[in-house]
Amino acid sequence: MSNFINSSNAFLNQNPFPQWQREMNDLFERFNRDIGANRVISSSISPNLELVETDRNYQVTFEVPGMNENNLKVSLKDNRLIVEGTRKQIEYTGQSEICFTEINFGDVLREISFDEEINANTIKATCHDGLLHVTLDKLEPGLHQVKRIPIQKS
Repeated sequence: MSNFINSSNAFLNQNPFPQWQREMNDLFERFNRDIGANRVISSSISPNLELVETDRNYQVTFEVPGMNENNLKVSLKDNRLIVEGTRKQIEYTGQSEICFTEINFGDVLREISFDEEINANTIKATCHDGLLHVTLDKLEPGLHQVKRIPIQKS
């Protein structure tokens, strides 16, 4: 019985995750080597964000490194903030060759839905140092737009 307990304790003290992590890292390194380290795979990028709510508005900051107001589009549709654009690959001159990259290039898309109605007329957006700041004012209570629908005779 004591041998069984000792062997099970030895098993519990061995953490398999570091070994699995090394094997996965090795697998990806071999994959990158096989396809060519300079191959760039374009993908859809969902930028990280920070959302702050006050009693009057929402303030949203997106991480968009390497992008500016010229390659970003901000819109509001059905109470959803939509940020989209394209992060283009860096062009190197001469006989330069990318040996390795972890930089993502391609389409950028992020959508956020809001429970409270947003005043579409007062949205402000600025982009500086790789951060996109968007301020969305909440529609004041009682100012919700009501559209009367006329009833026609049939």
